[in-house]
Amino acid sequence: MKENRFKKVCDMIELKQLKYFVVCADVGSFSKAAEILYTTQPNVSKAIKALEEHLGFDLFYRKSRGILLSTRGKHVYEYACKAIENIEMLSSFSQTDRIEQLQISSNPSAWIAKIFADFYNQFRSERLHFQLYSASVEEIIKRVAGYQDEIGFVYVMRNQNTAFQYVLSRNHLEFVELKKTQVVLYLGQEHPLYQANEIEEADLKKIKLVQCYEDEFDLNNYWKITNPQGKDMPTLESVVVTNSDCVMQQLLQTTDLANISSGYITDQVDEKELKGIPLYEKENVVMFGYIKRSAEDLSDWGYQFVDFIFEKLGK
Repeated sequence: MKENRFKKVCDMIELKQLKYFVVCADVGSFSKAAEILYTTQPNVSKAIKALEEHLGFDLFYRKSRGILLSTRGKHVYEYACKAIENIEMLSSFSQTDRIEQLQISSNPSAWIAKIFADFYNQFRSERLHFQLYSASVEEIIKRVAGYQDEIGFVYVMRNQNTAFQYVLSRNHLEFVELKKTQVVLYLGQEHPLYQANEIEEADLKKIKLVQCYEDEFDLNNYWKITNPQGKDMPTLESVVVTNSDCVMQQLLQTTDLANISSGYITDQVDEKELKGIPLYEKENVVMFGYIKRSAEDLSDWGYQFVDFIFEKLGK
């Protein structure tokens, strides 16, 4: 009997009812929800009433000044949000039938942007759509694990690899290393030490940073630079945090801020005006590579893009 009732309820619930319910819960009013949904209050009330009848309980407490989710309504709200998101995702798949997609994420990188543009010019097709999303390592892990992206390109410190691999395994992901580089301090052009080839510990402590992102795997978070005497250097202060590589580049070209990042992974660099000072390169190796789902092969276009990068790396 319970299985039959469950099937009956699922068959009767409409996507529109779920959308109306979520908006009503968000704004706490049938009338405000009607304005947002471009419909009338009676239509909203009718849809909510029908959903409540299908489920067999009230979703809201009706108050004189609005509505509040009931205890059961709060549970339904969580599932309704997920259901709407999943249905919309399935709908997007049907809309792109016969259209191939290459969905990529990357740490903010002018080099990746240039490679992506070169790849597009060489392989563009009416049947191929592209997506390139810039994000932190943590967000890229979530995006690839959640099937938002097929591949995620990241820079990770080698001394973070144990924690990195643990997070990957928890999300059923794997990392393929493409190249090693080093930790570099890029000084802004207005910094008094801009022309210096090395930096003293006392001066390093005074540095103010602009970083493209901050998370567990931010290069400034666990870089742990050690001077020749074996003394750990303190973590530096990030006074500007941005998810825009363009903003970071602009600040380095016009201010006295600095950026801790990876060294250039090829000799083909457009931003040659940026001054970089290696920071104890033997101890601070940065791994560059891509994240993928462990149990799945890449698509043909995914492998094509990885091969394209591999070629540009000069391997």
